[in-house]
Amino acid sequence: MTSAAPIKGKGPAEAGPFDWMLLAGLAAMGGSSFMFIHMALETAPPAIVTIGRLWLAAIVLYAAMRAKGRRFPPLLVRTDRGPRPHRLWISMAMVGLVGYTIPFFIFPWAQQFVPSGLAGVYMAFMPIWTLLLAALFADERLTPSKIAGFILAAAGVLVLMGPEAIAGISGSNLAAQTGLLLATLLYAASAVMSRRAPPARRIVFSAGIVLMGAVFATPGLFLTPLDPGSWSAKSVISIVALGAGPTALAGVIIIVIIRRAGASFMALANYIVPLFAVVAGAVLFGERLDLHVFAALALIFAGVAISQRRARTVPALAAAALQKSS
Repeated sequence: MTSAAPIKGKGPAEAGPFDWMLLAGLAAMGGSSFMFIHMALETAPPAIVTIGRLWLAAIVLYAAMRAKGRRFPPLLVRTDRGPRPHRLWISMAMVGLVGYTIPFFIFPWAQQFVPSGLAGVYMAFMPIWTLLLAALFADERLTPSKIAGFILAAAGVLVLMGPEAIAGISGSNLAAQTGLLLATLLYAASAVMSRRAPPARRIVFSAGIVLMGAVFATPGLFLTPLDPGSWSAKSVISIVALGAGPTALAGVIIIVIIRRAGASFMALANYIVPLFAVVAGAVLFGERLDLHVFAALALIFAGVAISQRRARTVPALAAAALQKSS
């Protein structure tokens, strides 16, 4: 997770074989999250999947933070006007709510109506949203190449949705796909918010935002029927895998990659995640994706590639949100 200051790295051209191995592993975990959600939803309610993975990830990241000798800042600081919440906790709470709690509820709900591979394809929109939000709120100038990329990516969105969804014939699928788009928008918003956060150690910030995401998600238990006896071992194991892997371990790998090769290199994983999700959905669940999905994916990738031309700071924003892929 990025701190307030931008991170400069070597970039893809100077990354070594081990860096590429880490990147592939990170993208594989991001893509596998949709597979684990699919399996967890077989017997567990969406809210349990979300809350369970967040608390497991929070525990893992907290343990990693303490192992490195780091601590959370105090909740309150004293001022002339009396105690007030620590600025870092305010920032971590906002990012946790926007980047974890809300989208983590959206993805399990949406995957009840769309294939896991298609859900993974939507992660390709996160860097596009980041570019747009960075131009509006992070002083990133929209160049002609970025505008061209937006247009091409927008064409990919229309192709992906398909004529039936656009016409609203399939109401449930349209709602689910709209929810997935909203989730990726929230991921991008949380990335921009992370950049504007007070300076903090990455492991502290990562542990803090996941913890706050878990805290905000917990009230969902009161709205969900609890029947642990109906949850299969497969679903429980999938929830544990989601928390330990795509949510927690991915956050640690992100830190390693950023320190070794830079955030601009790490941003490449955002574009590889959909490929892993599509392959996993097709191989494990026999999901059949029509040709228009692959055409849409090609348009989206092309749009992102064009918009990224000569851009060095925006990928750092997009990289910050990868660990939230659902």
